[in-house]
Amino acid sequence: MEELFNKKNKNRVLKAVSGEMSYQKLTTAELHQFVQLWNYDDGLEPFNWIIKQKHLDKGTALCLYWILQPDYFCKFKNQEAIKQDINYQTYLVIKEIEEKYTSGFYKQEHFSFDPKQEFLDENSNTKCIPAQMLEKSPGIIFEREDIEFAFLRTPNEKELNNINTKIAAAVKIIQISNPDFVYNQTDEAIKAIIESIEYWKEKELGKIKIKNLSYLWMDCVHKKHHWNWIIWDWETGNNIGVTNATKELTCLADTIINHTIDGFQQSSIISDLYQDLAGVNNFYDLKKDPYSGIGLLFSTDHLKFRA
Repeated sequence: MEELFNKKNKNRVLKAVSGEMSYQKLTTAELHQFVQLWNYDDGLEPFNWIIKQKHLDKGTALCLYWILQPDYFCKFKNQEAIKQDINYQTYLVIKEIEEKYTSGFYKQEHFSFDPKQEFLDENSNTKCIPAQMLEKSPGIIFEREDIEFAFLRTPNEKELNNINTKIAAAVKIIQISNPDFVYNQTDEAIKAIIESIEYWKEKELGKIKIKNLSYLWMDCVHKKHHWNWIIWDWETGNNIGVTNATKELTCLADTIINHTIDGFQQSSIISDLYQDLAGVNNFYDLKKDPYSGIGLLFSTDHLKFRA
């Protein structure tokens, strides 16, 4: 498997898991690792696309199927009971994989996966699982790779200066459409960011570095909710973000502006996420989470911190 999966592949998977690169660009081998390395607390959004791809390997589909714990749903008496369960969306993904797998939709058989080795024992309830989903898939074993060379650290002086420069640049961008804007209140700054996004939508940006608005947004989170500036560092690069006191949740630069300037998300999400982060230590504290599945909020409790 060495020739199929090298350091470059590992880095691509890491970027896809962290939201730095689209999972839609991953190769078949990289998708197999992505399925095993994804933090499922971050939602299932990637898999709604992934399971529909004909190039998805049978072993990858079977691996994902069992990671989602299909046997959990064998305890329910009927469909109506399942619909009332909090994990109903997971059930829908499971059933789609099941239908495609058993109908021969997935043709590639590079990577073997054996649910009996990984998930099943004599006490497993599999009465609702098709026999085909219980069998080992053809191919070679491709176990979970260790790509966790990423870590969190405190920004150095140069990086802090860069952050301050980008915040100042963001203020100047806002002042183009709002000359009276002064950055002295975070709530007002959030409103100004949204107004600036709406102003610049579908306009020619030229030399305007609109992504700098994300640094002003993060500074508002930093000041309002006492989140700390952080560097998400890995072997070949890094990204700037803010993290909560427990370092379990992190927001990274650029994404919130990228998603709103191109219309992928309503600009109101800039304010929604800012407000919803109040008092939040982990995903369970969120009243709702439309953020993790689109790369606006990451679970980072698995990453080591280096001061």
